[in-house]
Amino acid sequence: DIVRANKFVHEATGAPVEGIDVPVVGGHAGATILPLFSQVPACWYMTAEQIVALDKHVQDAGTDVVNAKGGKGSATLSMAYAGAKFGNAVLCGLAGIETTECAYVIRGSEEELPYLASKVTFGRNGVKEAHGFGPMNAYERGRLAECLAQLKDEIAAGVGYAQTQELAIEKRSRAVAAIPAKPSPLPLTRYAPDMEKTGSFKVCVCGGAGGIGQPLCLLMAQNPHVSELCVVDLTIAMVPAEGVATDLSHLDKKSKVKGYALDKDDKPLDKLAECLTGCHLVLVPAGLPRKPGMARADLLGVNAGIAKNIVEACAEFCPDAILGLIVNPVNSVVPAMCELYKKAGLDPRKICGVTSLDIVRANKFVHDATGAPVEGIDVPVVGGHAGATILPLFSQVPAAKSFTKEQIVAMDKHVQDAGTDVVNAKGGKGSATLSMAYAGAKFGNAVLCGLAGEETTECTYIMRAAAEGAPLPYLASKVTFGKTGIVKAHGIEKLNEYEQGRFEECLTQLKDEIDAGLQYAQTTSLAR
Repeated sequence: DIVRANKFVHEATGAPVEGIDVPVVGGHAGATILPLFSQVPACWYMTAEQIVALDKHVQDAGTDVVNAKGGKGSATLSMAYAGAKFGNAVLCGLAGIETTECAYVIRGSEEELPYLASKVTFGRNGVKEAHGFGPMNAYERGRLAECLAQLKDEIAAGVGYAQTQELAIEKRSRAVAAIPAKPSPLPLTRYAPDMEKTGSFKVCVCGGAGGIGQPLCLLMAQNPHVSELCVVDLTIAMVPAEGVATDLSHLDKKSKVKGYALDKDDKPLDKLAECLTGCHLVLVPAGLPRKPGMARADLLGVNAGIAKNIVEACAEFCPDAILGLIVNPVNSVVPAMCELYKKAGLDPRKICGVTSLDIVRANKFVHDATGAPVEGIDVPVVGGHAGATILPLFSQVPAAKSFTKEQIVAMDKHVQDAGTDVVNAKGGKGSATLSMAYAGAKFGNAVLCGLAGEETTECTYIMRAAAEGAPLPYLASKVTFGKTGIVKAHGIEKLNEYEQGRFEECLTQLKDEIDAGLQYAQTTSLAR
């Protein structure tokens, strides 16, 4: 409720969302939700009619999302964001940083009802203080009376249920702190951070309503560099793109979110002019998964066609954008799309294969094995993005210096097989959607930081220049992003004996997969 109220005030007033903190009191359903806009400086010049409309907008926001999703889902993404925001407040408190967040808790004996939502400060032992509502105007006092009347019945229903049940645990006699009879005064409002160093970029996620796309959009909508986010998917997607966009539009971040839907036979080139024009970054978690018995050549034929449709629309409407492809088989699809860009007279280094998940996994596995702080681990992963073409260079990581040869071999295989491990753990009901979304957002952030003037390095799979002396025309390694996109593709530093042998194995397989992509590109061109 607070997240939504903050965002809606930002949209109505243009005030920086980072400085808006609307207290929302009462309960968490319909008319029991009471945003106190009178306590927010950004709202002081709004008319009474605007306040009433904004109040109703907050109350009805959940229904708006359900309607936008066509009954195929509810506010899952914005609720996840809000739940994480609450969880962070609790954890900060437990860590000794007292943090205030609105929450619905048991109240003292002298308050209007035994359960109410208001600002609550969390400390080392959990809830430290439940704060009062603060000053209210006449409209809010009237709404509070309505809120309390409905909430009283709903509380009574819960208390009635509790009288018929007990927890199936042994009753404990530990001391519990008494609940203060009266609430504490309101705390100071939150500090608005300096946002001068952040960019203001338009980002599009093609395939944004899918298993990778939805969490990827959730993460990108929170990125401080993103001012506009476009969610694109087919009308046959599990959830309508417009529904995902409506859900994400409730996050109290500066990004404006809009959805675009395509019918299965629509061409992006014909339908996505508005969506793609002005884009700085296009992330593409699209394509079909490989099915049992399906040849890699068949998968390439299908997914390269999907990628081509999106890439040719980008070539027309945002030719200077960075394209991050998460389309399997990446080792073949990226060369195919780069060659098509080159044939069209465009810069093929605007197209990158997103391999960040290999690095994310390698970093985590080293941390798990050594206990070294994961923030200080950065495993370069070179080669490609499938099976034996994935080569983590553990010899270049101080935390892995103590590994035996057997440990290195096992860790190398663990990184290669990690995707299959996830598929097996999900019982065939899904793949690495969440970790891939995280990795895609990590790649996206590196690109956006670079565009904003902060050069940032991330491993990715790109076309290599002849002058770079790479053993193949396409290769993953560390790449530095700057204001114009890729400013440097780094070489592969000295390898140990094991890595040298693995590198040769990697190149042999990767060459064939690159060749398959190049052959595809010879059969077609971008329709510009």
